[in-house]
Amino acid sequence: MSKKTNSIIFMAVATLINIALLFVFIVGGIILVSFIPFSEENQGIFSLAIFAVFLLAIVLSFTIYNRIVKWATVKFDLENKLDPLFTPKKNRRKIGD
Repeated sequence: MSKKTNSIIFMAVATLINIALLFVFIVGGIILVSFIPFSEENQGIFSLAIFAVFLLAIVLSFTIYNRIVKWATVKFDLENKLDPLFTPKKNRRKIGD
């Protein structure tokens, strides 16, 4: 497989892991919030708690995703096995190279 193919597979798997992490954090957060007793008058606080769960889930999933990608890059020496998917025009190789 070429470096470009390896890069595409790596990004696809990493994206699936990020989505799975996001799903786990959202479901876990909603379950935790559902255990908090809210009265009928405090429905606004419940809505705010659900909003906070979504924001926290996004931040946590991105942070963990970032650390996993950095760890995998070092552990499996991915610098040499992956090709950048997007490069600036001035740094692109010519087709004949």
